Amino acid sequence: MDIKDFYLKNIQETEYHYRFYETIKNINMRYNIFDGYKEVEDYAFEVFDDDEAITKFKGLCQPEENFSTNEKKCWFYLVSYYLYKKGYEITEFPRALARPPVDPTDFTYGEIRNKLISQGKDNDGTVTYKVRREFVSNFNFIQKENYLDIDDSIDKKFSEISNRQASFNNMSTDEKLSEISNLIEKMLKKNGKFINLDYKTICFDYISNDNVTKYRKRMHCFRHATDEALAERKSYSEEQKSFFIDYGLTIIKAIHNLTK
Repeated sequence: MDIKDFYLKNIQETEYHYRFYETIKNINMRYNIFDGYKEVEDYAFEVFDDDEAITKFKGLCQPEENFSTNEKKCWFYLVSYYLYKKGYEITEFPRALARPPVDPTDFTYGEIRNKLISQGKDNDGTVTYKVRREFVSNFNFIQKENYLDIDDSIDKKFSEISNRQASFNNMSTDEKLSEISNLIEKMLKKNGKFINLDYKTICFDYISNDNVTKYRKRMHCFRHATDEALAERKSYSEEQKSFFIDYGLTIIKAIHNLTK
């Protein structure tokens, strides 16, 4: 996984992490007055999977690390963004991935040191490297229960139709259902009419044009704010809404594969 590419494809101007955009975009570039920006470096930012990304983040937080180069800063920004977008939080620092500081040492030194002092693990204001290493190695990364792993290209479609350009996993439950319905309509409506697809080719008999139509009609209540629509929303349990989300995403994935 190229997490620099992941960042550039997914970042939105409204997101907190957009403040790192110029540094990340130009990490391999250098500017001179004669040629402008020119690629002179070949820094790569790759991790195999989520576990390796977590290991990398812990490594960046070790006391021996410093951030005197933009390459190291980019690693911190990119791993933080990747894990945040994948729905992770650090139990000891719940906001660290969502709002990493511009200067990484504000977290890797300042916040970590202050946390250990508050826990009485200092020696007259001094926190040893050994204590910091052990603390960082035991960071507890949890993935939020409402996180859903969806294709980046589909998530980008959700961001495009969202009024606030939100990523799917950053939406509320009702907002997810509204935008699922909106996206199905956007993907199927051509020249003012809904197209029919041959769902059998990948879904067998489990999804049909009739199924999709029924689903869209049931989701209308999440798109409107009339008294009747609000009452219908309230009639559904959280378990039923969770099913609607899973089923709606399955429909979207089928449409995406049949129309790309």
